[in-house]
Amino acid sequence: MDHGGDEEAAPNSKRAKLAVTSGCGGSEDHLSALPDDVLIHILLKLRDTAFAARTSILSSRWRRMWTLLPEIHFSEATDPRRIRPALVANEAPAILHLAAVAQDASPYSVAAWLQTVAPRLSGDLIFRNVIHRRRGGAYEEERGSFELPCFQNATSIRLGLGFLGLTMPASGVFSRLVDLSLDHVWIYSPDRLADVISSRRCPALKKLTIRDARCMGNVAIHSASLRQMELRNLKGFSRLTIHSESLLQMELSDLRNHQQLTVTAPSLEELTLSSCLLGAHDLSLLVSSISAPQLLVLKWKKNTWHPKYFELGEMMHLHCLDIDVFLQYGSDDFMDDTDFLMDDIGFLMDDTIMYNTDSLMLLQRFKVIHKLNLRVDYLPCMRVNEYLMEDITRLPDITFLSIVISAHVHSFGACLFHVLRMCTGVRKLALDTPGHFDEACPSDCPCGQPPNWKSEELMLDCLQKAEISNLRGTEHELAFMERLFSWATVLKQMTVSFDESITESRDIKEFCQKLLSFSRPEVCMGFFVYRHSEKILYVPVD
Repeated sequence: MDHGGDEEAAPNSKRAKLAVTSGCGGSEDHLSALPDDVLIHILLKLRDTAFAARTSILSSRWRRMWTLLPEIHFSEATDPRRIRPALVANEAPAILHLAAVAQDASPYSVAAWLQTVAPRLSGDLIFRNVIHRRRGGAYEEERGSFELPCFQNATSIRLGLGFLGLTMPASGVFSRLVDLSLDHVWIYSPDRLADVISSRRCPALKKLTIRDARCMGNVAIHSASLRQMELRNLKGFSRLTIHSESLLQMELSDLRNHQQLTVTAPSLEELTLSSCLLGAHDLSLLVSSISAPQLLVLKWKKNTWHPKYFELGEMMHLHCLDIDVFLQYGSDDFMDDTDFLMDDIGFLMDDTIMYNTDSLMLLQRFKVIHKLNLRVDYLPCMRVNEYLMEDITRLPDITFLSIVISAHVHSFGACLFHVLRMCTGVRKLALDTPGHFDEACPSDCPCGQPPNWKSEELMLDCLQKAEISNLRGTEHELAFMERLFSWATVLKQMTVSFDESITESRDIKEFCQKLLSFSRPEVCMGFFVYRHSEKILYVPVD
């Protein structure tokens, strides 16, 4: 049949791509004939609302199909003024997912589309505001504020606001909200934030994340549903109070300029504290108290601890303590000679730098711990040579010692000997030696002092497994490994992994063969190297 004179039947160039010639010589659009739910499923695979809207030109059948999508995606930096029209045009019964990335969004534009979507969202909201820093402008400068509407049926809200100001709603219940994340935000009316997070207004909240937030005032969090909390890089929270009977995991990191921190978490199992005294101009005014009687894991990073300033309740069930940093060497002029932060190494008491003292006092609180994670740092230049490790006179009884030693090019045998002779009941040892400097260790370097580790006997008659990582095949490493084999008389298994920069070579083969000569027949030895960023088993044979 000739359709040449039938204008309605003649497919245009766009629609021709979807047309399939039938057996009788005609054209039929099989794709457009599919049910709505199938076409919606196809458009959802695009994960781009703007691109899905362009399919309207295919035919009248497709014209409004994109408006039925229950998910809305603006995947690239979008003009924020385009978001609200897309929401207004949407005719889906409910919006299950909204993800948008906008560029330099104003508070007014954000508030407009949030008000539009709030009553209809029954799933996830993800929004990120990308800010282009203006010349001379501060990244954290105030850019105006807006009020977040109540999302009664949202299950997850994640907002990265580019330091727009945010005020939480004064009323309404987020009845289904499980996950709340606020990032790069100025928090206005902190009492409202505390009220929204409370069990009364967020009864299902399980996870709370606040990062890079600025606030002027006090925040008190009371929740009976929270399981996980992360507060990172907060400024201006004068008094921070956290009370949760349900909380299991919490990370507090980079809390700046606060005066009081109070945590009461009877069920807490894992706690990470990192740089929680930053910006404290007068430690005598600082009050920090943490009560977590069921705690299993404590990760103590870059904190100054002293009973005067930081009160830790009883932790009778502690299983793992992760603590840093111990400094191997130091001196009174150390702060003038290096770029290390005071928060990393010690604190000032009576105008005297007390290296390692805070970590030592914390360690002395515990008598028995299953696993102890330590980090020891050496100075790249050892011209300051006051030996500090002797200040460590006792460690808890432990069965698993994991120690990271940033020795650079220096010998770490003396350090490890000192640590190991205080935990002779250890059953497993994990040693990591990251970092590398091109300079050679000078002949008069004090890093091998005191020298008793080279000759004095040590009985590690419980050590059965050792994992050594990031070796480079140096003489310092070889000397320590020889001593370790002589100390560990019941060793059953050892794995040695070389640094990623080390390639398979004759020197590495000889290094491995020397280690095998130190070992005993009953010890299962395994060597690993990296090949094209993949860790592989290495067998040192000819």
